[in-house]
Amino acid sequence: MEHDNRFPSGEWHGFYLEDHQPRRGWMHLYLSFENGRIVGEGTDYVGPWNASGSYEVQSGVCTWVKQYLGKHQVQYQGLVGKNGIQGQWKISFVAGEFHIWPKSMGYLNELYMHEDLTQAPPTVQLGTVPSDSVFI
Repeated sequence: MEHDNRFPSGEWHGFYLEDHQPRRGWMHLYLSFENGRIVGEGTDYVGPWNASGSYEVQSGVCTWVKQYLGKHQVQYQGLVGKNGIQGQWKISFVAGEFHIWPKSMGYLNELYMHEDLTQAPPTVQLGTVPSDSVFI
């Protein structure tokens, strides 16, 4: 198990943004961080998936591949900060942004879900979290 508290193994939440979707693509994840390796599983509106990749404690860079069961792969690359991991996902020539965080940061669930329910379509960009919660 990783000793750096920015990489807690266990339940994570988050979303990804797609140009063709007016709302966030919510994800429920179970991730394990150990010896520079990320492994996990989760689900979103596309279906269940497995994840495998790596992370660097010093730089905070995280990369992994999300493999949907019986479907396509998605590449993720992000940077860990005080509010989880933010970065970009990519499928061949299509890309977008994502943000995931440990379950213990439930206030982010409330913030983003509130925005999803009160804005149509959402105009919020990644990183618009409370001003006292700054990344990296």
